[in-house]
Amino acid sequence: MADSSSGSDHVVIEMADLSHTDDEQLSNPDTKTTTTTTSTPKPTTSAQQHRQIWSPPPSTTASRNQQDVEFDQEMLRRAIADTGRWAYGTISVEAFVFSEQSGKLVRPIRAFWFDPVAVREGQAAGNEAMMRLVDDAREDFVRPDPLAPGIGLAGVLWSELNHYHRNTPRRGGSFFNNNNNNSTANRKSLMNLAAAAGNVTMRDILNPTTNTRRIVWREVEPIANDPDQPHNLRLQLAVRAGIGLAAGVKFQFRGTKGLVIYMARKKTDVAKLKSETNEQYLLSAADVIGSIAALRGPRHVCLEERRVEKESVRRRVRLSLIAFARMKGSFVHRKDGGGGGVGEGGRGHGESTATPDETIGLEGTIPSAAGPSRSYFKNKLMLIITKWRGSNNEPPRPFTSMESIWSFFGSFLTLLMLLYYSDAISKRWPGYSLVGGPFGALMTLQYSLTAAPASQPRNAILGQAISVSIAIGMAHTRLEQNVKKALATSLAIMCMARLGVTHPPAGAAALIFAGGGYSWAHLGIMLSGNILAILSATLINDMNVKRQYPTFW
Repeated sequence: MADSSSGSDHVVIEMADLSHTDDEQLSNPDTKTTTTTTSTPKPTTSAQQHRQIWSPPPSTTASRNQQDVEFDQEMLRRAIADTGRWAYGTISVEAFVFSEQSGKLVRPIRAFWFDPVAVREGQAAGNEAMMRLVDDAREDFVRPDPLAPGIGLAGVLWSELNHYHRNTPRRGGSFFNNNNNNSTANRKSLMNLAAAAGNVTMRDILNPTTNTRRIVWREVEPIANDPDQPHNLRLQLAVRAGIGLAAGVKFQFRGTKGLVIYMARKKTDVAKLKSETNEQYLLSAADVIGSIAALRGPRHVCLEERRVEKESVRRRVRLSLIAFARMKGSFVHRKDGGGGGVGEGGRGHGESTATPDETIGLEGTIPSAAGPSRSYFKNKLMLIITKWRGSNNEPPRPFTSMESIWSFFGSFLTLLMLLYYSDAISKRWPGYSLVGGPFGALMTLQYSLTAAPASQPRNAILGQAISVSIAIGMAHTRLEQNVKKALATSLAIMCMARLGVTHPPAGAAALIFAGGGYSWAHLGIMLSGNILAILSATLINDMNVKRQYPTFW
């Protein structure tokens, strides 16, 4: 049964209808189909039955552990699939867990869902990129690799979520924080929905709290085409499969950290995607997925403890039966005067019928389920060594010859303009000119790392203003010269990072200006030079169809 509605970009399919279809196998490439076979047990004689009482059952630890792992995988898959089916415009959902040991984001098995309707449309249209993402039966199927922070779509979203100021409320605040004429209608609408759901109290509705969590929305194609990004085949295939927007939501439960990524088509209504109700749903769904991911470890510990306890009880019962059988055999031997023992085949009197394991006393200790612990400092050292080896990502691809020539002419023309501008200032006001060092670094950013956040106008102007101001103020102190330079530059870096306007040329300017010999007029000259460089970079880069500058203001 499929139910379609005009207000959604994908058809909603009931879970029961997908449980026995091939579409679900396509949308969950990690799902494996298993079959079980049964055989008729052979009849056993009374002697065999007697001996089976004392023989321990076959070891099933490996099979039980595998069943636990498969149960966790299926529980995570169902939560992700249900989330994707009811979120507006979402055609794919996947979850990543951050590994403290490797310092990378790892996607658990089956932590991926792709809309079955979109998969069928991709099959009909011959969309090979989509099939390579969802169909693990293909030879050219592309599996997800662990991603370091800042690398790939998951890494970029993870870095942005971690750099978000936690004391800043999320955009839009609560449902009633907007001062518009529809607030009363929204209040009544939400009250009706809450009454129908039955899981929201009236106090929660009338006194909503400000939600400090955030959803980061990014366009997928600019990340895939970013020259500062290593080549990622899955990211390129996602763009070709029609995925245009991605949203990241971070979760953290009892030491387990990660994020959930929601993906939508390019033509999806952005206003509805970012609506308050849809974002609240995505945040709540991420909590559910994150809690399931965090539940795996504690659940396995509990199961292992129960198994150990059950095995201990079973062993104690077995030893009690063995002791009772010995007593009974000794009684029969004394009564009959024979040397028969317990069991068929008759052991000699006094000969033990127990195995070495069975001769353990009733007060034997139970082996601990926990492995040997490792020291804190050793773990830290191993983590540092692992990170030092690198994340095994490919370096960024070099520019083509045409792109390199474009960067050459762009930087040449802009620097030439700035140098003539500096000469004009010197002629008009002797003793004043542009400090050229930081502008060489700025040209590298604007024409070789065009999409990088540090290259954008906001970072260039605010970062330069903060750094030069700190450096000029530090130059008037009585500190030793080297201390001035180091302290001014470090303070500038700290302030830029805290305010989210990191700009490498501004750090170089702080080092230069902290040496002294500059006035506050030089701050205005540097800012005017940055404005000219931004205008020039905007004009030259945007003439190239493969570039866009700026990406934000």
